Amino acid sequence: MRIQFTVTSAEAKWMIAKGIVQLKAVKRAVDQGRIVLKGGTTVSAVAEEICGEDVRISGRITPRGTMTARYKEETGKHHTIIIEKRRVKGMDHQWEKVVARLEKNDLIIVGANAFDVYGNAALMAASFMGSVGGRCLFAASLEGIHTIVAVGLEKLVPGNLADIIPMVGRKMVDRSYGSAVGLIPVRGRIFTEKDAVEALAPVQCIVIGKGGVFGAEGSTTLLVDGEEKAVREVENVFKQIKGSTISGFKTSLEECGGGCPSCRNHEGCIYKKGFQWGREL
Repeated sequence: MRIQFTVTSAEAKWMIAKGIVQLKAVKRAVDQGRIVLKGGTTVSAVAEEICGEDVRISGRITPRGTMTARYKEETGKHHTIIIEKRRVKGMDHQWEKVVARLEKNDLIIVGANAFDVYGNAALMAASFMGSVGGRCLFAASLEGIHTIVAVGLEKLVPGNLADIIPMVGRKMVDRSYGSAVGLIPVRGRIFTEKDAVEALAPVQCIVIGKGGVFGAEGSTTLLVDGEEKAVREVENVFKQIKGSTISGFKTSLEECGGGCPSCRNHEGCIYKKGFQWGREL
């Protein structure tokens, strides 16, 4: 049996989340180990699937550019959490301690702003050294901690990120619409909505189109092939996520404007020096 359907960018995040929780490594870590979830809208959906809690969203790309949240710590919600023995704890200020005690059967799940066909992925960073989370992702890679990069196919970029990353830097641009960003390499297993479909049931999933209009910008059209029972399992999940919006703590989804707490604290903010639009660096 074959079925074709389209998932929007927001729906794809939930498809990815539902696929990730079916992975044996994730199930093992939930039952016996620890999972670190570094905040982002896709990872927030994963958190909801695992423990029923969303996370605080910080950076995002909107029509205005590379932006951050209007409110951060003021929300009282954590951007990064750890699930240990099914108990959820915030770890925004404990990254180094947590990563230092992670073991080989533990997991980190993180999003990405870009990935390529060579298996590279990267996160945008608008603060020095990518803040503590960015530094500790490097440390986790050095320790051999398994990382899953939950990222939608809309973020597939042309070229090789190994060549692109050295060309990008916060101090290397003359003008930025939004926060000036660099790129942090992220090492791990890239997991897209295509991978999610194939994790949900024993089927083959093929991407046959990208993009659309009237709200389907960034969407992915998929063809799923397999035994009828397996294909219908995927179709049922598709029906569940249809119409879904992005995950994330509601207050943190409010975007940085002029004069908000984040503007006073976030060095990359376009409003730090009072600009209404854009920033000369």
